[in-house]
Amino acid sequence: MNLKQLLCLAGLVLSMNVQAQPMNVQAQQLKIHVDKKGKIGYVDQDGNEVIKCQYESAQPFNDGIAIVTKGGKSGIIDTKGTVLLPLKYTQIFPWNKNLYLIKSGKLMGLANHEGKEMLPAKYSFISRPNCYGKAIIALGGKATPSDKKTYMAKAKYGIINANGDILVEPKYKGLYEFAYDGANEVKYYEGKRLLFSYHCTADTLVTDCTYLGFSGNNLGIYNAGIIDSKGKEILKPGLYYFVMQPQSGMVRYYNVTKKQTICGYHNLSTGKGFEAAKFDTKFDDIKFWTHGDFIGEVAPVNGSTWSFINNSGTTVRTGYSSLKHSIASGLWAAKNNSGKWEVFNDHNNDIAPLSGYDEIEFPRFKEDQQVFSVLKEGKYGCITRSGDIRVPFEFEKAYGNIYDMIAVMKDGKWGMVSPENSELIPTAFANVVFPSERNTKHMWVTKEDSLFYHYNLQTNQISTTGYKRVDNFKEGIAHVAPTDMIVDNTPLNRAQIFLPNAVKTDIDNVDVAKNIDKFGYLINTNDEVLMDMPVSVAYKDLIVKEIQKRNGRALTSMEKKNILLEATRENRSYDLNATLSKNEWNY
Repeated sequence: MNLKQLLCLAGLVLSMNVQAQPMNVQAQQLKIHVDKKGKIGYVDQDGNEVIKCQYESAQPFNDGIAIVTKGGKSGIIDTKGTVLLPLKYTQIFPWNKNLYLIKSGKLMGLANHEGKEMLPAKYSFISRPNCYGKAIIALGGKATPSDKKTYMAKAKYGIINANGDILVEPKYKGLYEFAYDGANEVKYYEGKRLLFSYHCTADTLVTDCTYLGFSGNNLGIYNAGIIDSKGKEILKPGLYYFVMQPQSGMVRYYNVTKKQTICGYHNLSTGKGFEAAKFDTKFDDIKFWTHGDFIGEVAPVNGSTWSFINNSGTTVRTGYSSLKHSIASGLWAAKNNSGKWEVFNDHNNDIAPLSGYDEIEFPRFKEDQQVFSVLKEGKYGCITRSGDIRVPFEFEKAYGNIYDMIAVMKDGKWGMVSPENSELIPTAFANVVFPSERNTKHMWVTKEDSLFYHYNLQTNQISTTGYKRVDNFKEGIAHVAPTDMIVDNTPLNRAQIFLPNAVKTDIDNVDVAKNIDKFGYLINTNDEVLMDMPVSVAYKDLIVKEIQKRNGRALTSMEKKNILLEATRENRSYDLNATLSKNEWNY
């Protein structure tokens, strides 16, 4: 091929590319157009009709697909006007990036962008998919109100994934997630138990649904059985009063009578359960940790002393007065009769370099460096898992590593060090606030006046303003309570403050002093006040987002008031006969 032929070919290819690009751009830039008869279609950017005006309603194109309605029925079309999903549905909504929620009367289903029904429209309810791509579906039932929401009473529930595949057939009247965090109650200490839910139509699932509880009772979680993520029933209902989430092939259970609490385990491999401990105490009166999950090969059981058992119920360790467990490190610490801590892993293997100390504190998170705060001969230091000293034994107290920051006390003063023993905050303060995110550069410390001061780790500078209460900085903004927020203990008036779930006509009579811990100002990392109208913690995140939309700049008084009004609009109500003051209007 000679040079002239090459140039001609290159020109032809360039011409084809140049011509093709505007057509694609034009297809994506179709605009909704209404003709003189009120019919709706689509035109290109030059106003040329591309899709005939024949629809009663239409939505903008998204990824080359649009929802349209004709004759009271909805479907989807592409940018050529080709019908992908027949116009036979009552309503259509985007469900996720690949699927649409389709409604036929009151019944729901799912269809993909190519027009294929992934689930026929026969379900009374399909929830939105959660962050794990799981959603709940329901067959039958009656729409019933509950706490200003709606759920399908007496329906049968199941689970689907993000593709619309049925994982759990909708045949359970009671279907519940292991979403109750046992760390909030000392009797459980850790692990997840079933959380009762009405499955309201506005809600989503909250777990990955690895395990679910089921029962024939749609009003309770007790005596439930367990199914796995594929819908296989692995524990029959009615065996135990209530159960914890399976761990390592074992289910922790509780059986409750009027006077006793019986604690035990069910082995999913053998299909048999065994009693591990019994307490002559009503369950609701228990103020101590009873027994723990199997996370590995051992689990702790309370009694006259703490013991550890294997999955057959055999005792493998005993004689301990106190326990600690670090899921992040996979380690147990148990205090023996001599007052020393023995450390071993979830497989019951001793960790000798960490054992024999008078005290031990574990790292908080898996991402934290495996550095342990330990007490020896009256002084705290920090060591590695193999026993190497990282932080010298020169402190009166050292807490566990959290986000690779370790709070330490020396000569009665608190500071922070890194796992490499670099000083982050000098030991010069009455107290320090633990970080709530990794790699933070902005902390809070307290002085002898008990007020909180902003400490900048980058500049090693401390602010001059003290606050009565603070939250940690998040995305560069902190919620703080100034010392002068309430003057002479006088309640703030309705123009100054917005309470969640309050009727406005009652706000003038609210004793704000009783609610002071719920309110504060918003400041940035330069210690500049961004919002000096009291903000409730209930609305903090919403208001922070509005401030960030404005690039964190200083706000006018009108902007501040309008942001507060907008954030609180759903929780404000008014008497129909009342006259609103000018402070209630959003301009």
